[in-house]
Amino acid sequence: MPVLSRPLILCLVGACNLNQSGNLGATSLGDTDHPLEPGSPIAALRAQCGDGTPLDGGATIKREPYLQQLSTTGTLLGWVTTDPGEEHLSLSTGASVVAADEPGNLRSAGEKQKWATIDGLSENTTYCYTLMAGAAMTAPTGFKTPPSPDSTETIRFLAFGDSGGGGSDQLALRDQMFEFPFDFMIHTGDIAYEDGTLGQFEANVFTVYKELFKNLGFYPASGNHEYNTPGAAPFKQVFALPGNEEWYSYDYGRIHFAALDTEQDYATQAAWLDEDLSATDRPWKIVYMHRPPYSSGEHGSDTALRAKLAPILEKHGVQLVLAGHDHDYERILPQNGVQYIVTGGGGRGTRPISSSSFTAFAEDVIHFVVVEVKLEELIVHAIDATGVEFDSVVVPITPA
Repeated sequence: MPVLSRPLILCLVGACNLNQSGNLGATSLGDTDHPLEPGSPIAALRAQCGDGTPLDGGATIKREPYLQQLSTTGTLLGWVTTDPGEEHLSLSTGASVVAADEPGNLRSAGEKQKWATIDGLSENTTYCYTLMAGAAMTAPTGFKTPPSPDSTETIRFLAFGDSGGGGSDQLALRDQMFEFPFDFMIHTGDIAYEDGTLGQFEANVFTVYKELFKNLGFYPASGNHEYNTPGAAPFKQVFALPGNEEWYSYDYGRIHFAALDTEQDYATQAAWLDEDLSATDRPWKIVYMHRPPYSSGEHGSDTALRAKLAPILEKHGVQLVLAGHDHDYERILPQNGVQYIVTGGGGRGTRPISSSSFTAFAEDVIHFVVVEVKLEELIVHAIDATGVEFDSVVVPITPA
């Protein structure tokens, strides 16, 4: 049994939210008949390319390289530097990709946000890269492009939310992320507590996950805490997301993903989502966001969001919907063929959760989920901060 430390009490707009730290292990089990085989998400990439360690001791690299918009043909790679010279990436293909500065109005004096656009890549291929400024600034490391839409291989991704508090819960869960295989990461919002400031992103996100970010793509949705800083401006600066950077979609192999911004207008996004899902030919469709359409946690179901989204999700055969906001795990009974899951136990403590008529299984525990997408089914694996898989669910490709 985990030892609970003194709860953190957060009072916002007259309401108090009770966060309990130390709930690292699940106290009950759901469906554990479909265990995920352990294995490192980055070991093969590191063995082939290297670990990307900064060679100057971090003197000029203020945020280590991280991957964005990883596709079958290209990617963006960002970093923050104080080096006054021109920097570029050296790829294993022999190409040299020059980085462009981005205006750093939110950054400290002398720091520059850099983005390198890498094109002309091949699907399902490992590429090694080195950050250069005349001489090498980092040891080589690598990334792998997604498979083609008609590939038959299993695709795995890690999903988590409500993570970036910087405490022991977050670090314990982060350590378990190195023990299970996945190809990329998504986030259901509330990435950098308390207010989504630039400093909180640096301390509680990029510093914490840097060894994963340099090798694996990361696709976050924003949460309400990102908007505690006006316009979620740091969130939009540190991540290079497709489209308008508030809600967006992308493909990874045979999966189509749509990330929503539940701090913005629901009707506008519902219309966008309807059009977006109409345009995709991918057999798997997954939608994720921060506020949950179904939840038995402290915040509860966002019924206004549900009313807007559910008809569209059902119309287009979306198989899986992931959300956060409530600091717990909850698997919802399938709703008209759609599997909803709340995954908000990413490291900012947990809160008590009750049960509703739509609850299949619920637990207030620090956790992430790994989703395995096969040809005819996907499996969601819920894993706590001690490395125990405490729940799973199999979702068929055709809605039930």
